[in-house]
Amino acid sequence: MGRRAFVGLAALWLGLAGSAAAARDPWNLRCPSMPREQVLPAPLAHAERAFAPWGVAVPRGLAAGPVYLVAGSYRTSISRDGDFTDSDGDYLHRVLVAVAPSFTGPIAITGRGLGGGSGSTLGFSTDGAIQCAVRRLGVSCRPRPLSFATRLEVPRGTGWRIVRTELRIGRTGCFQLTASGRGLGETIPLAVPGP
Repeated sequence: MGRRAFVGLAALWLGLAGSAAAARDPWNLRCPSMPREQVLPAPLAHAERAFAPWGVAVPRGLAAGPVYLVAGSYRTSISRDGDFTDSDGDYLHRVLVAVAPSFTGPIAITGRGLGGGSGSTLGFSTDGAIQCAVRRLGVSCRPRPLSFATRLEVPRGTGWRIVRTELRIGRTGCFQLTASGRGLGETIPLAVPGP
């Protein structure tokens, strides 16, 4: 094989190896579904501004039917920068889960990683979310012990039902939240990039 042919094959191999590595790049996830966030209805946008006063001017979130997930995401991807970790090293990410007035029945929310394996189940804080506030030039949060469950129960009610919680995330990857209730079975994708 001539030198020119060898260099061409080596370049082709490096290009293929590079594209394969990019496909496995944990910072550049490609999940089955990564929709754009929607502008939030006014009551939920107001709750998001109070929950995260450092947020964007027009709060957005992911929605499926009457269920919303507000996690500071972009195309379902969340940033864990600044998130606290628990004693197991799992990240804790502040989120709002909301149910629109159009659905009044109880809802159970669960979350799992796509692809399975250990650490693929999401946990939900049963003690609410960590308190955070904007102070001078930064955000100040007060961590505290939290209890977690694999299901977040949203009781029956009228009007907007908004739950402030922490997601316990054990690993990087593509996830799916499922909202189940009578006559309801909605899914919301969530991508967790990083190492």
